[in-house]
Order: sequence, then structure tokens, then C-alpha cells
Amino acid sequence: MGAGKIRPDIEAAVRDIVEQDMRPFGLLSVTVKEIVDPDGDAVLMVDARYAPVELPTDPKIVAGLVTKLRDRLWGMGEGRVPRIRHHFFDGHKFGGPPV
Repeated sequence: MGAGKIRPDIEAAVRDIVEQDMRPFGLLSVTVKEIVDPDGDAVLMVDARYAPVELPTDPKIVAGLVTKLRDRLWGMGEGRVPRIRHHFFDGHKFGGPPV
């Protein structure tokens, strides 16, 4: 597969995982593209954009997304590492469930 090409099933898997975990926190859109990182490696850059919501985002869920993505994608034969950029609105709140 040529540089910059992402299989449709890979893109769908990324969207499914991010949407499943992040929709409650105002997720509006997910885009996936290949970029080359500073070390010269091709990576899958995932951009997630959010709307304002009252529910604070659980940082444990955010932190666990890369592992979920990596495990699923590698299981599908995708060798590029996923990276996620979260574009939250100004003033977005973070906090986990009550302990």
C-alpha cells in the first residue's frame, strides 16, 4: 500500500473505537491520515474534535485510547502506530468518576 493510503477497514476501526469511548464527552468528528513523524516513521494521526459538554472527560479513558487502537489495528495487520490529537474546546473539564 502506498504512502498515505489507509485501508477503509482500518479507518472504520479507528472511528469505531474513538466514537465508542469519546462520544459522551462531546465528540463531533474523527479524521485519520498518515503523517511522517520527526523520526521519519509513518504514523496514523487521528484528530478528534469536540463540542462543549458539561460532563468532565475521564482522563483514564483518554489515556487508554491509544492502547485500544494499537491492539485492534495491529491485530488487523496495520503496522503504523496510531497517535491521537484531541481538540477540546477552551475550558473543557477533566475528571474521573467519583471514588
